[in-house]
Amino acid sequence: MEPTLQQVIDFVREISGDVKSVITEETRLEADLGIAGDDGVELLEEAEKRFGVLFVTEERSFKETFGLGENEYLFTAEGLDLFGVGRLIGWLGREPRTVVRDLTVGELWRVLVETR
Repeated sequence: MEPTLQQVIDFVREISGDVKSVITEETRLEADLGIAGDDGVELLEEAEKRFGVLFVTEERSFKETFGLGENEYLFTAEGLDLFGVGRLIGWLGREPRTVVRDLTVGELWRVLVETR
């Protein structure tokens, strides 16, 4: 049985520990709930277990599952770069700029439904 939107909202609330915010389909995991880095990875791992899905299979990569482009990621990395040294080194080395696409609760729900 595929998860309902309300089940996914309840799951995100439980994982985030945020009992005060109104969580809707448009709620962004990182910008609105502060889920980033390892916490984001843990949320996705728990979602796989809770809802009985696999985001990565032999036929489908993680980026395909979430519709991510070449340099797109779901969560910013944890860590502190006070002086922007990491970005400067990447710019000097002409590395493509990474883009964080903030996953919404609704997008997570749709992926969970599609991967079942």
